[in-house]
Amino acid sequence: MQHYICTGGCGGESSNLIVCQAEGCKKEGEPLTPCDCGDSVHHHHSEEKEKENE
Repeated sequence: MQHYICTGGCGGESSNLIVCQAEGCKKEGEPLTPCDCGDSVHHHHSEEKEKENE
């Protein structure tokens, strides 16, 4: 199931593409990252996939 997570360390997650709203998070105000994991562990989000393909 497609969802979105914050990779800034706050653990934010949403079913909608929004910006991180966690005060003090290093990615506060930045868009969440697409994630399609099926186990809610988020270890295969799209940003990591892009790095693996480089």
